[in-house]
Amino acid sequence: MTTMREMQLEDLFKFNSLVLDPQTEVYSLKFFLTHLLKWPELSQIAVAPGPEGRPMGYIFGKYFESKLSEWHGHVCALTVSDAYRRIGVATLLMAHIARALDAKGAVYVDLFLRSSNSAAHALYSSLGYVLRRTVLDYYPDVPMPENAYDMRMPLARDVLRRSVAVIYKVPQCLSEDDEDDH
Repeated sequence: MTTMREMQLEDLFKFNSLVLDPQTEVYSLKFFLTHLLKWPELSQIAVAPGPEGRPMGYIFGKYFESKLSEWHGHVCALTVSDAYRRIGVATLLMAHIARALDAKGAVYVDLFLRSSNSAAHALYSSLGYVLRRTVLDYYPDVPMPENAYDMRMPLARDVLRRSVAVIYKVPQCLSEDDEDDH
């Protein structure tokens, strides 16, 4: 059985196998520390049973007020070890984020993913996330940048689903206002 718990400082030095996975975006130690300190309840690790307690996956999120004065959450990083994919670990981590943000009164939760990551797109869609727009050249890969999908899921407070009412059909560049929110 998978155990989920709040991420601890020493965990940051135990999940190299997860961070070095080709499907995982690489972030700095400062990124992880900032999220761990500011939003500890949104920084979770899934651990395999047994005395070793191998890391199965992790999630880092944040909670803040947007330019429109709406409190919402953002999934900053989610990864699951290749050995534990397709058994519900990501779903478990995503459900935790949604519950925690609901408890805080957030209106919605959003995330970005590579447009080429069809498995992640299918997962998020199955969890109720809606593709709002394609963001051009979001991932600065060399030699070719990759587009991102901006997905959003309304939470309990958004009974009328206003947070997903606007869907952009034409790909967009990320604006400075958007960058402040993510």
